[in-house]
Amino acid sequence: MTLQSKINIARPLTQLSFYLMLLTLAANAWLQGAPAVIYFLCLFPLMIFIPGLISNNTRTLIWICFVILMYFAMAIDNLAGPAPKPLDWVELALTVILFNAAMMYARWKQALGSQIHAQEQSQ
Repeated sequence: MTLQSKINIARPLTQLSFYLMLLTLAANAWLQGAPAVIYFLCLFPLMIFIPGLISNNTRTLIWICFVILMYFAMAIDNLAGPAPKPLDWVELALTVILFNAAMMYARWKQALGSQIHAQEQSQ
């Protein structure tokens, strides 16, 4: 499997899991009857990455990996509680998928850039 084909899989997986994560967080807050400020607190840390994700910025992918760890910890805490909800399991799965997809996408994207740069230097 070539590096470009890996990137072609990782990019849509990263974007899909990112937007599903936003939907899951909003749905979880809605089902719990949370006030508007909770929506803001839950969604804003991820929403600030939307422009960078759309523009395919590598630094954005790296920062998403750092921020998603906070959501992973919250999902683990929710699941350790007395009555975990099904959306808590979905949130945990999406954090793992998003973290891995964004991390590998950023790494493969940087490796492809290095390969292209090395080819240009050799010519």
